[in-house]
Amino acid sequence: LRDAALAKLRQAAGVSKSIALARIAVQLKNGGHFDKVIASIESMIAVLRQEEQADIQHRDRCQGAENKNKNDLEDLSTDIEKAQTNINRLHEEATTLGSEIEVVMEEIAATRTSMEERLALRNGEVAAFKQALKDDQDAVALLKEAAAAIQDFYTRNNLDFSLLSQKQEPTYSEDPDKAPETTWSGSNYSGRKHEDGGIVSILLLVAEDLENEMKVSRANDAESQKMFEQEHASMKETLNSQLALKLAKEKELSSINFQLQDFGALKDAKTADHLVETQLEKAIYQDCSWVATHFDSRRDKRKAEIDGLVDAKGYLAGVDAGDIV
Repeated sequence: LRDAALAKLRQAAGVSKSIALARIAVQLKNGGHFDKVIASIESMIAVLRQEEQADIQHRDRCQGAENKNKNDLEDLSTDIEKAQTNINRLHEEATTLGSEIEVVMEEIAATRTSMEERLALRNGEVAAFKQALKDDQDAVALLKEAAAAIQDFYTRNNLDFSLLSQKQEPTYSEDPDKAPETTWSGSNYSGRKHEDGGIVSILLLVAEDLENEMKVSRANDAESQKMFEQEHASMKETLNSQLALKLAKEKELSSINFQLQDFGALKDAKTADHLVETQLEKAIYQDCSWVATHFDSRRDKRKAEIDGLVDAKGYLAGVDAGDIV
């Protein structure tokens, strides 16, 4: 019976290529009792079933890890691509804003130049006005002083002021070739009474004209000042608008630069995570590549081995019970 059982075990070991069955056959050949051999078979079956469960768990763990790693890599690649897209877009916006700010700065410089030129022109006008006004004032004072001096001359010399308005032609002698006699020499000279009155009137009229011109000049200067202030206010308003626009664009550019930093940091972080996941992919492959190539064959081989052990156990149990002769 032992020889028959041994032959049965060897046959089963050869069919299933089971090392476990070969070991059982050796144990039986060496005189092992059937009960102990059956116990060994049961122990081997239990080990094989544990190995089967471990393979299943390993497969499930690998499939989960591979799926998660694949999804994580895809998500990270998408995040990196999106971050780069945003970075490219923000760079374009920053370039556009930079150009717009340069244009606004040129406009600001032009406005300030216009304001400075207009102020310089106005200062020149004011200086010319003040100089002309002073010249006219000096002229008026001089004219009035001259008129007063003439009048004082007549008063000091007891001359008749009514003669100031008279005009008399000079008297010639009978000899046409002889100049008329004059009376301006000697201590009795008292001026040309018939001409001085006209001079005083002319001097005062000229002074009055100058005073009227000064009034007109003051009015014109006031109007020019009013126009200058209106123009200055308009240019100041334009300048303030330009400065506000420049500030707004600079704030927008600053915000874009902060976003660029954020997206740059995000891209760097996602790239680092992608590298980690790539390294993890290699580790998973090393640990799990056998699942795709050997899991099924290991399962089939293990099943055949278990089936062989079960058959051997059944045969030995029948022999031990006397059911098989």
